[in-house]
Amino acid sequence: MTEILFRDEKDGSNFVVASPKAQRALDNVQKWAQNNQFERITFWRDADDQNKYWVQLGDDRLNYWIHESTFSEGKHEDIEMQMDYARGAQRRSAAGYDKFDK
Repeated sequence: MTEILFRDEKDGSNFVVASPKAQRALDNVQKWAQNNQFERITFWRDADDQNKYWVQLGDDRLNYWIHESTFSEGKHEDIEMQMDYARGAQRRSAAGYDKFDK
């Protein structure tokens, strides 16, 4: 089973998405991660903008973020698309194109 973490960039501490609607979105992240063979996915809450959750797939921290409302409002139907975009960002980074994304 994939480990899904939410961490705060300010101090690295873990936090829980408290919205009752978040579970469906988290279930879809779990399914996506298992289908794409990721053992760990971490969402880092931006230190300056609490609405941005930067994505880390495995050990690769990406230049890609998902809006907090995706989880708090339970936008489960958007998760697969968002995670596919994150995986695309990971591939761009691995190919050396991430320097153009900043």
